[in-house]
Amino acid sequence: MSSPGVVFKDVWKRLPRRSEVSTLAELLYALPKRALQRRGEDGLLSHEFWALRNLSFELQPGETLGIVGPNGAGKSSILKLIFRIFRPDRGEVRARGRVTGLIELGAGFHPMLSGRDNVFINGSILGMRQREIRRKYDSIVEFAELAEFMDMPVKNYSSGMHARLAFAIAAHADPDVLLVDEVLAVGDASFQNRCYEWIENRRRQGCCIVIVTHQMQVVQSATRCLYLNEGNPVVLADPAPVIDRYLRDQAESMERTDAQPPASPGITQVQLLDERGHPVHETTAGAPVTVRVHWKFPQPVSGPVVTLDLLHDDPRFLISTPGGNLAQLSSGNALAGEVAQGSGSFDVRIDGLHLPVGMYSVRAAVKAHGAFTAAMRREDALRFEVRRPAGSESHALIELPQHWSIAAQVRQAAEPFDEP
Repeated sequence: MSSPGVVFKDVWKRLPRRSEVSTLAELLYALPKRALQRRGEDGLLSHEFWALRNLSFELQPGETLGIVGPNGAGKSSILKLIFRIFRPDRGEVRARGRVTGLIELGAGFHPMLSGRDNVFINGSILGMRQREIRRKYDSIVEFAELAEFMDMPVKNYSSGMHARLAFAIAAHADPDVLLVDEVLAVGDASFQNRCYEWIENRRRQGCCIVIVTHQMQVVQSATRCLYLNEGNPVVLADPAPVIDRYLRDQAESMERTDAQPPASPGITQVQLLDERGHPVHETTAGAPVTVRVHWKFPQPVSGPVVTLDLLHDDPRFLISTPGGNLAQLSSGNALAGEVAQGSGSFDVRIDGLHLPVGMYSVRAAVKAHGAFTAAMRREDALRFEVRRPAGSESHALIELPQHWSIAAQVRQAAEPFDEP
């Protein structure tokens, strides 16, 4: 068996909660004070916390590790340790070969220099020699599809052009260990598909891949999955049980938040209800649900028009609608004769939620009938997951109702077998 590409052995990493100094003078002044400070029984100073605690795992060549967890769980700290930006305070971290990080695409670009110059600068940052960059330059430009713009200053690039060039450079660094941190949510859909295809090809060639993402569809394709929470490894296993545990914990957290709806006027809360009218944060594809929009209006809204945009977390969908929503619910003229005043709720029943599986966020808005702009708006008003039906063996994004049968057959007598 080949030696592991990435090794974490009993790793602990502490970080400061705030910057203690901002100038050289403050640093010199603070040195005597720092020398007198003593760490507590937990090994921390008063302004520090453990970003990672007692983390151990090994990643073999050709394996993909997906890392999930809430914000601040320590996911990015793992990438910085592998990338040698951080050093562990306890334990050992080893990464074999060239490490390339798709952490912040184009972070090393100089805006005043041309795309051509930045290819050489960024390539050097990623560990490529000048001779190697010259040899791969034409291929980098072809991958980025920016041949006509390589002499243009990068400051004039669009965000998509910026991302394409940065990814093309990183793709030609031929890494042994690849780190990906939520960068594939940028760029157009065709670019994102090419990125995923390239990452999968690198994995087949023996590259170790570590992906930090909130997109469960991406994590499902990993070899293993690590769930972190407040720096602690909760579970490291196959993706399916880890994702289930993470989403269950997230649903419980959201339910606790739902129990205390905000008191400020406007759209105070949006809920997803099951057939029994119970609030849920996950449902099965095709199941009947009700979406309830709670409101508190200081002024009456005549003929309220309620709009709910459903946005899928997976950026690979080819969305052509102006708002980027995968589906939309709208009351239209259904409430034209009503007046909403004080507090209450709007309900919309959906007989079958036939949506692709995955995580969704809901954007809610309410306006008066005939008004041009919304009177009340709330971004990310609800998050829920559409899951596969129990017992489904499909890996597709959309679960289509299926009823198979065999058509009429014409049976033919078997022809005699003639021996030679």
